[in-house]
Amino acid sequence: MSAACVILAAGRGQRMGERNKALLPLGGQSFLAVIAGHCSAAAIAEIVVVVAEPHGKETRAAAEVLGMRCVRNEHPEEGMASSVALAFDFALDNFTADYCWLWPVDVPSIPEGTLQALESHGRPDTVVIPCFDDRGGHPVLVSRGLWKELADCAKAPEGARSVFRRDPKRVVRVAVDHEGVRLDVDTPEDFGRLGGGSLP
Repeated sequence: MSAACVILAAGRGQRMGERNKALLPLGGQSFLAVIAGHCSAAAIAEIVVVVAEPHGKETRAAAEVLGMRCVRNEHPEEGMASSVALAFDFALDNFTADYCWLWPVDVPSIPEGTLQALESHGRPDTVVIPCFDDRGGHPVLVSRGLWKELADCAKAPEGARSVFRRDPKRVVRVAVDHEGVRLDVDTPEDFGRLGGGSLP
């Protein structure tokens, strides 16, 4: 199995005081660098980061230092689905992998080996969703057979969720024992729960 990665980093960070969440610190690295480390450990070389204003320039610069490619979302106000669609349209044309991780940049804290463990559940035309306490989290692993639908998901009622819910057989839920898959950092309080300390 080969896997690529889409990192969603186009948000304004409004609930985080307009901070760039991709560059928030965790363990001496930025969130983006932490995710890059997970990708490197899992031998993931094909990576694209979706960026947008007002933080697009800074995020792009950091991503390029890490060897990541970027695409720009010109209409981030249309929501996360617009970034998902843009990323998977890019992936279809540029990635050779069989699977792709869909990874919001504000979910950086997962234990070592999580990606490899979840990959073992990957099957054609499925999405693998990590679950903690019976609740789905991120990152999710999407087989190539679903990429085209995700590239067209911007106008779906629930974006990517609409794609995944079209057929219950395409969803594989895998229990994990670490709440990091559920810890998306949207607010200063979330950052504190992550163990990041005081915000810069």
